Formats: sequence, C-alpha cells, structure tokens
Amino acid sequence: MQQISQNSEVSVAGCLEMFTANGVGENLGWVLDPKNAEIRTKLRTAFSEWYDMANNEKDENCCFLAIRLTKGTLNINHWEKLYHMDFVNKTDMENGGIF
Repeated sequence: MQQISQNSEVSVAGCLEMFTANGVGENLGWVLDPKNAEIRTKLRTAFSEWYDMANNEKDENCCFLAIRLTKGTLNINHWEKLYHMDFVNKTDMENGGIF
C-alpha cells in the first residue's frame, strides 16, 4: 500500500488460464471502516472458510485494495488463442492485436 500510494499503476497475474493485466490500485481503507461494510460482508461470505485465519481486522493496517483493470491478456491453452482486452473502452481483440 505504501508503494501504491506513490505510484498507483499495478499489474496482476493469474496462472490458471495465464491471465495478465494492468490497472490502477486504490487503498479503500481499514476493513472495519463503516464505509467498507458492504464489501466486507461480501468478502467474508465468499471466503468464509479462511477469511478469519488470513486477516487480522483489529489491525488498522488491514485494508482493502481495489484494482481497476485497464488492459489485459487472456492466454488460452498455452498461446493457442489470445484475447487482448481494453477494460476502459470495453473492447477486445482476438490474437494479433495489442492495445
């Protein structure tokens, strides 16, 4: 979060289908801040099996990170098919093109 406060450009990657993306990171603040009640409820429900084990909500440094994706690439079946996505303009390009 300290680095994101200096430069909010972030990257994410997921290895299951080889997804990579760039975006803008934003610290939404402490998880127990009343403004985060709705998202906290959703995340506690979705990750109920391990949420309490992985998070110390009493620590005010335990915060939510929002990443608003700007562009990304989904790599299907080890380069068999690529999908380049522009999340800002809500467009995609199959194979060949790069945004």
